[in-house]
This record gives sequence, structure tokens and C-alpha cells, in this order.
Amino acid sequence: MMNIHNSPTISVILPVFNSDQYIELAINSILNQSFNDFELIVIDDGSSDNSFEILSNYAKLDARIHLIRRDNQGLIYTLNQAIELAKGQYIARMDADDLTLPNRLESQLEFLEKNKLHLCGSSVQLIGSAIGSWHYPPSHEGCEIELLFGVPFAHPSVMGHSSVFKELRYSSEWSLVEDYDLWQRAWAAGFKMGNVPEVLLQYRVHRKQTSSLYRRQQAQNSQRIRSRHWQQLLSAKLGISPTEAQEAEKDLWKTFQLLRQLKQCYKGTEAEKILHHAFPRLCSHRFHSWVLDRTS
Repeated sequence: MMNIHNSPTISVILPVFNSDQYIELAINSILNQSFNDFELIVIDDGSSDNSFEILSNYAKLDARIHLIRRDNQGLIYTLNQAIELAKGQYIARMDADDLTLPNRLESQLEFLEKNKLHLCGSSVQLIGSAIGSWHYPPSHEGCEIELLFGVPFAHPSVMGHSSVFKELRYSSEWSLVEDYDLWQRAWAAGFKMGNVPEVLLQYRVHRKQTSSLYRRQQAQNSQRIRSRHWQQLLSAKLGISPTEAQEAEKDLWKTFQLLRQLKQCYKGTEAEKILHHAFPRLCSHRFHSWVLDRTS
């Protein structure tokens, strides 16, 4: 499917920094999509390895690739520059060390339009130093609950309306968790989200990943966003004041941390009984049942 107009349907944005070990595989996985009405915006963020040379060769062979090279500015700056350059109706994220399955763009485009969503991700298969798969909630309601505990998407699997990305952008205040912050702000702005319930991306796990190198700072920033979402969700759904929501969040977070740990050892109903017996004060909170119904 090709668009007869100048603007492509999808803009795939791909930040690159010292990724010569994997970049050819990543590029090939995008170029071999079943849906081919896209542009691929690649920004080399000051690589010192052979990444740019590899990318230049690809750009000469395929007019859909738009290659930019500049001095190192960091991931958030790079992503926002790519968003600014994007001409497509939709924007799809991609990382330089991951692999996109051939039907990814086609499947996500269909899922977004069919379900009238603004953002969507997919399940991902782990490759590299880990095996297994990650699955995320298919519905908007599931995603807003998932935001209480962490990200509702695997970041490089996300695709959505360009207007969402261009309106909100990534925030430099939230380094290492810029995606979590963006999805939470998208929810707060009323944008609908979900996930295609099938694997559309292979996510590479290795020691050089940012998430592995700066785990403590990432955890601290995640907790700040998590608290923000708890308070906003409780306030929006239950009609309580921000102050009351802030107080409720502290006890409810403790409750569900404990419940998740108990469920690793016991069945759901048994875990809840133990929790109620051992921590009656936490479980007597008047908002407890509302959140429990949505996180069980």
C-alpha cells in the first residue's frame, strides 16, 4: 500500500547512538514491513562507532529513510527532534537494538483505527541476555490501572497519532523514565490507549541498556510518576480532593505491593484473606475495595 500524497501514513522514529552491532538488523526489520507507506526518520546522536557509515549506506538505497547526524544531545532531545520532523499521520517508535516483526505497522494501524485509540503498543518477545515475553493490557481501562504500577507499554513497541506526540513531547525533567511520564500525561489529557495482544516486536536485553546502568535513579523517578497517577486517578474516579487522594495513595500503594507479593505464593482469594487478616488498617481504607476490584 503506497500513499499517492507526499506525506506518509506512518513516521517511524529511530534514535541511534553507538549501535553498529545491531543497527542493520533493526533497519532491515523496518524496511521489510508488510505495510510500506512510511518514512523512517533516523537520527544519529553523535555516534563514535560505525553506526553512521552503516546508516548512510541504507539511506542511499531507500528513499524512505531520512538520516540526520549531529553532536550528542541525548535521547529525549533526539526523540523530540524526530517528532518535530515527522510528517506521518501516525508515529511509531523503534530502538536501534530491537527487531520489528513484519506485520507490526499493519497490525497496529488496524488496531488503533478499529478501537478508536490514540496510542497502542504490543506484546514483546525478549531476546539477547533474557528469554520470555512481556504482555500488556489490551484495553484503555487496563492501561490506566497498569499506570498505577509502571508503564503500560514496551516503549519501542508504541505507535500512535502524531498529534499526541507533537502536543505532549517527551520531557527532559524525566530522564530515564521519559516514556512513563509521557504515557501518564497522555492519560491525564484524555487520550485513549491499548495494546495489540500479540508479539510484534523483539526486545533486546543487554548490559549496556540505560535501564540496566541507572536502575536506582530510574526507580526513584518512576515512583514520583506512580504517585502522581495514583492521586490523579483516585481524584478523577472517586471525586475526592487532591489532598485526600494524596493521603489515600500512600496506604493503597502499600496494600497492593503486599498483595502482589502474596499472590506469588497463594491464589488470589486466599492472598486477599491473608492481607485483610494481617493488615486490617490498610484494608479498611474506604477506597480499598474500588482499587482492589480493578487490580485483582
